[in-house]
Amino acid sequence: MGSQTSRGMSGIMQNMQNIIVAMICLLMFWIMIVEIYRTSLTILNVKNFKEVAGHLIYIFVLIELFRLMIHYLEEQHIIIGSIIEVAIVSLLREVILEGALTIPWDRLLGICGLILTLTLTLVISHKIDAEREKLEQITLHKSSKNT
Repeated sequence: MGSQTSRGMSGIMQNMQNIIVAMICLLMFWIMIVEIYRTSLTILNVKNFKEVAGHLIYIFVLIELFRLMIHYLEEQHIIIGSIIEVAIVSLLREVILEGALTIPWDRLLGICGLILTLTLTLVISHKIDAEREKLEQITLHKSSKNT
């Protein structure tokens, strides 16, 4: 009886969480539309490459986060690789906007260390996913032989 109550309660909480994520998706969609408008104005009025590139990269980050949330709503789990890729692109956006030559060396060293750590984590994540896929194929192959 207690497990049925906890399943019911967790289902309600999961539905509430999905509603919150859906609202964030709608908010992000609106932010993307506004940012596309701002970017078009920037392209028409300003010929500054850094500013235009910053706007475009920001739009791509928003799109990737939007796709990540849609995937979460469909599959009920997050993709670590996508989160790491968004973090790397966001860091690179900041370097592009400020310019690598104007960033203090200690901050630039920290950014490089963070990007290196995130890249290593991404590689490990892809290796784990590949091994998990191989294991699932072996398991499916063995179970189909047994039946």
